Amino acid sequence: MPSLIKQQDFRKVQNLPFCYLCGGEFKAGSNINRDHVPASALFLKEDRDVPLILSTHVACNAKEHASDQLLGQLIDQIHGRPINPGYRKLDATVVEVNGQVVTITKDLNIHQFIRRCVRAFHAALYHEWLPSDTANAFHPPLRGAQLDGDTGSPTDEFNRLLMTDQSLNQHALFSRVLKQNRVAKNTDQVLSQNGKCSYDCVWSQLDDGQPICIFGLKIYDWQRFGELAGYPNRGCVGFYGPKAGRPATATVSTELEFPFPNEEILDPFGN
Repeated sequence: MPSLIKQQDFRKVQNLPFCYLCGGEFKAGSNINRDHVPASALFLKEDRDVPLILSTHVACNAKEHASDQLLGQLIDQIHGRPINPGYRKLDATVVEVNGQVVTITKDLNIHQFIRRCVRAFHAALYHEWLPSDTANAFHPPLRGAQLDGDTGSPTDEFNRLLMTDQSLNQHALFSRVLKQNRVAKNTDQVLSQNGKCSYDCVWSQLDDGQPICIFGLKIYDWQRFGELAGYPNRGCVGFYGPKAGRPATATVSTELEFPFPNEEILDPFGN
C-alpha cells in the first residue's frame, strides 16, 4: 500500500522525472521549480512540515497561484485569522437564503483546487501522470453556485440546491467505502502538513469494469464549510477513472465487512 507519511517518503518523490501538471518529462535546460501541494499558504507556520513538494514546469505552476490565494484566505476566515487588507483577494458577501445567513465567496473554484491535489497525490503515490481530462466526480465540503449577473445574488437554482443535494447518495457511498477500508488499514495515504492535510484512497470499479479511485481529502476541519441547517457538515470525497487503468501498486477495496461508526455519513474522516 503506497503511502507518504514520514519525511523520507516525501523526499523520495521530490524529483519525479515528469511535471505532474502537464505530464512532460524534464529535459536538460527545462525551466523547473518546486510546487507545494497543497500550497503552504493554506497552513499555519507550525503546520507546514512535512509538505508534499513536486517538481513542475514554471509555466504550468504559475497558472495555479490565484486559486491558492482565494482558498487560503477562506480558510483564514474559518479559523479567525486576520487577512492583510493589502493582500486580500477573497470577495465574500453575506446574504440571506431561505431565512438563513449564508456567506457567498466569488471566483473560488474549489473543484479546480481538488483536481490539482488529486493529480499531485496520484503522481506522488503511483509515480505516473494523471491527465487533466480524466473522468471524475468531486463532492467538495461546500456548495458551488452561479450568481445572478445583475444583482450578484444567488440564483433561484442555488436557493433550491442549498436545501437539497442530488449527489448525496454517491457522497454517502464513497464516505462509507473509505471508512470501511480505513478501519481495515487498507488505503493508500498521504498525510502531510503536520497531519492537517489527509488524503486516503482505495481502488474499485464501475459496473462496466472501469477501474476508479475513490478518495477522501481533508484540510483542517474544512467540513465546517457546510455548517448550515439543511446543509449538514460533510467531508470532501470523489472518484476518478484513469484511461490507463489502475496503477500496478494501487490498493484494491476490501470486500470484507468490518464494524465502524458511521454517524456522520457524509464525512469519510468523521465518526
